Amino acid sequence: LASAAFNSRVTFEDVYTEGITKITATDIQYAKEMGCTIKLLGVAKDTPEGIEARVHPMLIDSNHPLATVNDSYNAVFVHGNMLGDAMFYGSGAGKLPTASAVVGDIVDAAKHLHVNIVTNWNSTPAVLKPLDEVTGRFFVRIKKEAAEEAKKVFGDVEIISLGQLPQECAFITDEMTQGAFEEKLAQIGDQVLAKIRVKD
Repeated sequence: LASAAFNSRVTFEDVYTEGITKITATDIQYAKEMGCTIKLLGVAKDTPEGIEARVHPMLIDSNHPLATVNDSYNAVFVHGNMLGDAMFYGSGAGKLPTASAVVGDIVDAAKHLHVNIVTNWNSTPAVLKPLDEVTGRFFVRIKKEAAEEAKKVFGDVEIISLGQLPQECAFITDEMTQGAFEEKLAQIGDQVLAKIRVKD
């Protein structure tokens, strides 16, 4: 999708990927408390410094259209400079939707035997923006005793506490680069319990 959208060749090996294995029930509790949900998103942006291409869990507002995509449904959310926001939504996983897509491709190929389909994206490898330079906000869970230290390191962040979890708390950072975030996080060290990117 990144290759097609930006007329470039983005290869899978160059894309940062992170799965959902580190997401816990506690993270989901915090998300609900903040009116958010956690979704695994693939993100691609064209920037002056290069293409951002990454896949990882993100905390998103429950009112965002992507928050309602569940079960075997997939969605592509697009923001264009003239179009604005648009979302394409439908079945995309599970045995029947997958079988339908595969059979559709086979039928299409059979209808166009001996016909070359022209694609027009550039075969030159895309310049990807380094992950350390990607900006965003971050949700961080920490041990309760590290709350004041977190405020010193990250500024006057709002501490979020859940009554049923008295030994820990959480906060959301201001916008910063991934590199700056990791440097600040290292100052709290082993007091960090979890971190998730936040979709703006």
